[in-house]
Amino acid sequence: MRFFAIGFLVLLFLEIMSIVWVAGWLGGGPTLLLMIAGFLVGLLMLRRFGLSGVLLAAAGARSGGRLSLYQLLWPVRYAVAAVMLMSPGFISTLLALFLMLPVKGRQAVRGGTAFQADSAHRTFTGRNREDIIEGEFTVERPGGQPENTGRTVGHRRG
Repeated sequence: MRFFAIGFLVLLFLEIMSIVWVAGWLGGGPTLLLMIAGFLVGLLMLRRFGLSGVLLAAAGARSGGRLSLYQLLWPVRYAVAAVMLMSPGFISTLLALFLMLPVKGRQAVRGGTAFQADSAHRTFTGRNREDIIEGEFTVERPGGQPENTGRTVGHRRG
């Protein structure tokens, strides 16, 4: 716990020093604009993928599918990078950019399909409708008298 506190204080000191260094190099206005832009980018990232991505990774892990470490940790890395972009300072921004690099591990499933984060958003597109069989049907009433409706079921070619 002591090392965590010391590391946090060192990171806080480095963040303040990075702001001072960039402000001395670019000026106060551009530095403030860079920090606001970083905050907005982090906010958009969290709104786009944030908690739902983390929950999606957890669901993929629970489903019994084999996941590579990259596939499992990508949503978590993305959310942590978004929060780091929202924090003021440029050291956390560099760490966030490092977290978003596409470093992949080896594939856990060879020749099969692996869990993909965007698979939940895909929809069924349909198939070729050449194999539909046309037919007629009748509706039976409770008294046992069939009623011929003359309606056909199936695919009509026009």
